[in-house]
Amino acid sequence: VLYAGHPYANDPNGTLETVTRLTVEDLKRFHQQVMETSRLLLVIVGDINADAVRTRVEATLGKLPRGTYKDTPVPPLVFTAPSLNVTPKNLPTNYVRGVYAAPPPGSPDIYPLRVANSILQALVFQEVREKRALSYAPEAFLGSGGANTGGIYVTAVDANQAVDVMLKQINLLRRQEVNSAVTDATAQDFLTTYYLGQETNAAQAGSLAQAELLSGGWNVAGEFIDRIRAVTPGDVRRVASMYMRSLQFVVLGDPAKIDRRIFLSGGAPTDLLTNNQQLTTHR
Repeated sequence: VLYAGHPYANDPNGTLETVTRLTVEDLKRFHQQVMETSRLLLVIVGDINADAVRTRVEATLGKLPRGTYKDTPVPPLVFTAPSLNVTPKNLPTNYVRGVYAAPPPGSPDIYPLRVANSILQALVFQEVREKRALSYAPEAFLGSGGANTGGIYVTAVDANQAVDVMLKQINLLRRQEVNSAVTDATAQDFLTTYYLGQETNAAQAGSLAQAELLSGGWNVAGEFIDRIRAVTPGDVRRVASMYMRSLQFVVLGDPAKIDRRIFLSGGAPTDLLTNNQQLTTHR
């Protein structure tokens, strides 16, 4: 639904039809094409001498042909209105995902949006699970692709009530500013989870590679915490208003139990003060 007509509609794992058609010559041609340094990125993390590594790379991978590959950014996703796609499934619960178009990892807006998404995750967990017991694991998520997305996910018997509550939490962020204690606490959470996620050499190499390929340069990986700490409540409200809209909903479940008006409404605003206090206490 999201990627219809977009390059991301192509599954890099292939399909039964495409894989069945492959020949040995296809594989040889692809291998020769991809083994060009213009298509390759080498990232090395470890307690090793850089000059020694450079010498070995020059004697091996450095001898590969350069090639003429030039990276072409994929077009961003654009959703101008909310939508709802329901696939009938005879299931005891309904599976719901609502997706919005998010900025790419190289955008300055990705940092306040990550903070906004973290706050939204705490809000939907409180309101959907803790207060109403509508779902075990409601989620707010934000991706890291070139054509990026964010959104909400929930599995619930009463999908209408769960989605209505989640949309109202989005509207809280869009219409009113959270207090600075919330953004400060969120930045502190990121500090902990970020360094926990960087404990292995492999994780550090992955972060450097992603920054080089999608964020404008490998050195951006080291700026993450400072940029998160610089996010203000005004930034959170701005990016929530700009990006958390026109959600594209996909539902697996009983179409007769899905109220289209709720899914396409965007939710109604409610008082933010109480939620702020609860969120600060929760953290």
